[in-house]
Amino acid sequence: MKKVGPNLDINQPWNIDIYGNNISIGKNVHLRTAKNITTQICAWNRNNCNGKIEIGDNVLISPGVRIIAADEIIIKSNVMIASNVYISDSDWHGVYDRINTPGKSKKVCIEENSWIGEGAKISKGVNIGKNSIIGLGSVVTSNVPNNKIFGGNPAKKIGEINTNKEIKKREEMFLDNNYNDLMKFLIKEDLKDNNFFKWLRTVFFPKKGD
Repeated sequence: MKKVGPNLDINQPWNIDIYGNNISIGKNVHLRTAKNITTQICAWNRNNCNGKIEIGDNVLISPGVRIIAADEIIIKSNVMIASNVYISDSDWHGVYDRINTPGKSKKVCIEENSWIGEGAKISKGVNIGKNSIIGLGSVVTSNVPNNKIFGGNPAKKIGEINTNKEIKKREEMFLDNNYNDLMKFLIKEDLKDNNFFKWLRTVFFPKKGD
């Protein structure tokens, strides 16, 4: 890791894998995982690669997301990434050379306040525009302009964002300390019954939900 901003929130950190020195994470980033669903962020630094990942402020990354860079992946502020999304800037193998990695690679950029739907795939060289939405299960192989809704395989335009309407951003959650204070309170409440004797009981007499 190169840089981590304040208020990074990781639930179930044992289900997240982060590899590489050239990874930067901004403030108020939420990394989500779930049981048996690993979230992976990897900046590849082998075979003459110098992968780089930059994650802006107030970004949400949901369970099962995989972000893997051989070149550069930039995720700007207020982006929301739903579960099981795959983002990569490389093919990882050539068409004819299936031994050497990473194959062809090209920078990926996801612009501010965009929303990537569950199970979407973002291919190398793609730029997703500001405020844009990528639909469930879409495969994005070309650029998406600002304020557009794309879906399908390959992803095509299926709608537009009405820019005359107010768009609320995740940054508004953090304008004062109320959100962080609430999170600290909920964590404290969740852990209030933790003690040595309870731990001992879970080791020798585990119950459902431990």
